[in-house]
Amino acid sequence: MNAEQCTPERPDWPDNSPMSGAAQERVGGTVSCVMTRFRLSSFLDLPLFFLAFRRIRKDALARVPGLIQAVFLTEGLRTCYTVSLWTDDNAIVDFGCVESHVKWANWGLLRTFRKDLKRPEIWSVHWRLWAISHNLNWEGVDVRAVLAKQLGKAVEEIGRGRHFSNV
Repeated sequence: MNAEQCTPERPDWPDNSPMSGAAQERVGGTVSCVMTRFRLSSFLDLPLFFLAFRRIRKDALARVPGLIQAVFLTEGLRTCYTVSLWTDDNAIVDFGCVESHVKWANWGLLRTFRKDLKRPEIWSVHWRLWAISHNLNWEGVDVRAVLAKQLGKAVEEIGRGRHFSNV
């Protein structure tokens, strides 16, 4: 793409195109991503949050077949995120029944509570997987296989950029 293509006169990218505006193959299916942000009261809580995350992830992977993967990310010393991939919304609902999640979530609310706001500083967003790049590689995580099963396609047909020339 060159600078001339990035003008206000360019047409809107159609939602029914097989490729997204970022040149990623659009996919169907029900794979979702949930990201939760925690702003901790003290940096001393960060290692405890990480240990709690590891416990919860271990339990969830053993009890919720729809959890594809979960990771823990940090932003400074007092802010962390969990990012998780799920096969569908039912798996996310099932996660709510994982005992360690319930226990540590209640504990976490206390560690994120802001007295000035009179509430915890924690929020989540939930996205449905809409498009994937042709170089989707994540060791130990096979999103293509999940999508292939959901869409009734061969794994080789998922996210390989085969529609790019048709855009």
